[in-house]
Amino acid sequence: MQMRITTTRLFGLAEITPEEVRRRLGEPGFIAIDNNTCASFRRHHLPGARHLDPGDYSAQDLSPNKNDTLVFYCYDPLCGAGPFAAKRARNMGFENVFVMSAGLTAWLKRGYPVETDIKNGAAAG
Repeated sequence: MQMRITTTRLFGLAEITPEEVRRRLGEPGFIAIDNNTCASFRRHHLPGARHLDPGDYSAQDLSPNKNDTLVFYCYDPLCGAGPFAAKRARNMGFENVFVMSAGLTAWLKRGYPVETDIKNGAAAG
């Protein structure tokens, strides 16, 4: 069996499965970060996830606690936004950085819960 080389592995980052993320969502210090487009985030995202531009955020946007678990994700394994954002976080000194490489597509395919920022058919913000 050949293992695919994902951007996550290329960057030397740890991967986390959608199942593990679903199990841990809501735990104190477990933070999901969506790196998809704003339109995608408004359409659907993991419950409680924050939206961050992968190339434009500061350590303060992540967490005041460098020991928190940060999980970055984007659309699918071919999308590089999540791994890119995760690498930046690790370079800022965060230790517990993971990428849900399977992405939002795998989350949706499994029928896991999502939140939306679209109210009455109109996008917020």
